[in-house]
Amino acid sequence: MSDHPEPSTEAACPRRAVDAAPDPCRTDADAGECALSDGERAASYCRLSEAFYYRGQHEDALDCARAAFELGSGEEAVADFCAWLFSNCGCHREAAAAYERLIQDRPGWAAGHRHASGSFAAAGDIDRAVQHAARASEIEPGSLEFAVHAGGLLASIGLHRDAIGYFQRAAEIEPGNPGVLRRLSDAALALDDAKSALDLALRAHALAPGERAAAHHAAELLLRAGRLDEAARVMTAALAQDDRDAVGYRLLSAAEMLRGRPEAALDAIDRALAILAEEAEYHLHRGSLLYRLGRFEEAAGAFDRAAALDPDNPAPKRSQLTVYFDSGRFREALAVGGELIRAAPDNEEYAQAVLEVLTRRFDTLDGDFVVLGERSPAPFRRHRPPSGYWSALLTQARVIHALIIRETRTRFGDSTLGYGWALLEPVLHILMLSLVFAVLMHGRPPIGSQFFIFYYTGIIPYHVFVHSSSSMTYAVTANGSLLQLPVVGTFDVILARGLLELVTDILVAVMLLAGFGAIGLAAMPQDFGGVAAATATVWLLGCGFGFVNAVVNAFCKSWDKIWAQLTRVLYFCSGIFYVPGMMPDWIRDKLAWNPVLQAVDWFRASFFADYAPHWLDRSYLAATAGLVLLAGLALERGLRRQLYDPL
Repeated sequence: MSDHPEPSTEAACPRRAVDAAPDPCRTDADAGECALSDGERAASYCRLSEAFYYRGQHEDALDCARAAFELGSGEEAVADFCAWLFSNCGCHREAAAAYERLIQDRPGWAAGHRHASGSFAAAGDIDRAVQHAARASEIEPGSLEFAVHAGGLLASIGLHRDAIGYFQRAAEIEPGNPGVLRRLSDAALALDDAKSALDLALRAHALAPGERAAAHHAAELLLRAGRLDEAARVMTAALAQDDRDAVGYRLLSAAEMLRGRPEAALDAIDRALAILAEEAEYHLHRGSLLYRLGRFEEAAGAFDRAAALDPDNPAPKRSQLTVYFDSGRFREALAVGGELIRAAPDNEEYAQAVLEVLTRRFDTLDGDFVVLGERSPAPFRRHRPPSGYWSALLTQARVIHALIIRETRTRFGDSTLGYGWALLEPVLHILMLSLVFAVLMHGRPPIGSQFFIFYYTGIIPYHVFVHSSSSMTYAVTANGSLLQLPVVGTFDVILARGLLELVTDILVAVMLLAGFGAIGLAAMPQDFGGVAAATATVWLLGCGFGFVNAVVNAFCKSWDKIWAQLTRVLYFCSGIFYVPGMMPDWIRDKLAWNPVLQAVDWFRASFFADYAPHWLDRSYLAATAGLVLLAGLALERGLRRQLYDPL
């Protein structure tokens, strides 16, 4: 009984003959008093408790041990036995009390503090468990087990910085221990030190390449770091040694999916399910892969299985709703949508998804709705042909129109000036430039007679380009919830923003022209067709860059800031407040490669009949806009499934 086990394990104790144990509960009726002293009775209770324990009568054993502890808690042997028995019977708080009684007599007993810590931890009193664990490691700083135990308790309550100190102590004691390095990695990750966490995880895996936990941990951190090929190699090597590792196949599937290899990912998750068929998350992941591959019926089966295995999880049901909708199974979609709304009646996303299903469902129905008891036999109906290209185009146009209205309300609805902000920006630009350059140029603009008109012809095409390309940059990242609706795609949300900016800038341009005319300025362009063509071409150029930006920004979160700096440079390189002819020839020839400058000069030449720059190349601008737009559309189409997860 001098060896003290963990509370969760049963320690060996010498068996004593049951029949030889005296009955301490017997009282001497004739003498009227107990024949044994308290210490002797406590010892007898201990022997009887041990006998009961080995017979499997644990409740009787506990009763006798409690009686012994009450009578002889001051006896070290009694407290020692009671701590052992309470631990093995799962009475951890009583075991902790017995260990603390022993520690009173032996305060330097490191193992006693360790056992008390384990008992308090099992009883849920983590604070006192930490105190004893820290004391045990202080008494024996060279103990690997004590240091790891203390660090683990601290990490469990979120004190990762303190936990690292104990894990580092353990690593100094045994530098080649992969379990210690993995715990250090976990603590570093909790402190947002992803690089150190990954380095430690890779060291642990290198020390124990055949250990499942080390491989899993390293692969997961490699996935988080975006090192997908390395993660796949780690799991492939680990699975070559242990092909019954379901978690390993799940991690390999994630790596292959992120590498853009859905077929390989599907094969890996199928292997995981062959090992662990009742894991709901595996079926959900498999359904997502099948959905990406366009195999909707198989995806629906996988989602159904996941929902059956985990009925309280809304994720499989949300996935069922999506795949039922996309495969035209509207009845099943409505049934699942009803379950989602009943479970979360305040969830706006679920309500919008079900509303979309209802809309599509009603679109497929023909005839009037009547009360069932009053209706006449249904007439013969001809089969309605599936929707054609024109119908699909009209549906997409309605979606984009709805998105434009939503973007308008979101952008301008909450501000006091509302749409006035869109007018205020170019007015302030033109006013500032006019005042500054009127002084510098002694009241005469480079072209024409009015500074306001000259700068107007530079600001409008520049704003059309910058507003469209910049606003479209955030279209995907800002509309994650809308993209959960099957009818809404990334193309729709990106184009809707571009169209909104075009309409807004045209309205602002018309209002400014009307304002100039009202104050007596000659503001009418000489060539309306040229103005319209220049505006349309520069908008298409902005849309092309907008599609590219939206895709890049979805993968590189800092791209919007880079693009903002590039557009600031364009402000000075696009001839807004000067004419390129004012520059030396070698500078002008380089500036002429800027398509925004070409758009500004095309727009300006349409206003001023006497302005015909020889460097203006309208075909170059149109070709550049077309190529950039095609590149943006191809990029969006090629990476559409990676831009958002519809499940």
